[in-house]
Amino acid sequence: MSAAKLGEELKTICIKRIASDTLVIPTIPTVVQKAQELLKEGDAGLKRASDLFEQEPFLAARALRLAGGKSATSGKRVTLADALNRLGPRGVKSLLSDATSQKVHVSRDPEIASAMRKTWEHGVAVGTLARDVLALSGQADSDAAYLAGLLHDIGKPVVVSLLAEAERQTTELYNRSWIGSSEWIEVVARAHRPVGLALAEKWQFPEQVVKCMQENLDYDNADRTSLANAVCFANALAKKTGVYVGNVDPEDVDAIVMIGRSLIGVNDEVLKTLTKGLKDRVTGLFD
Repeated sequence: MSAAKLGEELKTICIKRIASDTLVIPTIPTVVQKAQELLKEGDAGLKRASDLFEQEPFLAARALRLAGGKSATSGKRVTLADALNRLGPRGVKSLLSDATSQKVHVSRDPEIASAMRKTWEHGVAVGTLARDVLALSGQADSDAAYLAGLLHDIGKPVVVSLLAEAERQTTELYNRSWIGSSEWIEVVARAHRPVGLALAEKWQFPEQVVKCMQENLDYDNADRTSLANAVCFANALAKKTGVYVGNVDPEDVDAIVMIGRSLIGVNDEVLKTLTKGLKDRVTGLFD
């Protein structure tokens, strides 16, 4: 089966499951376990657990959904801390308990396994960069920018999880060969955007987060420090730094970074601070 056909089939399956509320959302077991341990410390542990939720897009998305999504914020920008505070320790414990039974299958192909990790790492990198660029520019929406960056490609881990399950069934149950890493990356690239937007609509993500998930996200000249601008810039910067899975046009990325620097007001010193040690900060989070 071609990558184009497989991508289309996976997209259809994901969107149908999202619509019927039957999509199984996997999580990174180590993150869930650490968060559960922290919650034993009470309110102080809840505050520290929010840092772990920031590493796991599905946990962050679930927290948003359970806390009420955009309907609970009356159009205001929401942060992950807001969502967790509305849930409280009991609600967060319940969320983590549900997540323990749904784990990500790891590919037997080392190249695909590496691409899976980098998919998660890219989301964390974009969230980190989006938050930092607004914080270093003196803006108040830096935490909201992190959430928007973390979730901007939420469709990718959804598609990745279905690919991992399909690989397990194909290789273990039917003893057949599986696609290579280049085809795997192409499938994810083809299917993830509509899947992510369908999930955002079903789970009622905040409007500003959904805006950052649009295909071909471009800068908003009318609001230079908007979340969309921060995420657009951060996404390009993460690609330029090498924290990305897929094909990258270096000239296109350089142009987006250059425009973003001018629009948001990022000088050489700020840019150096943003990118210093980025790979080290996100690499290995999900090992």
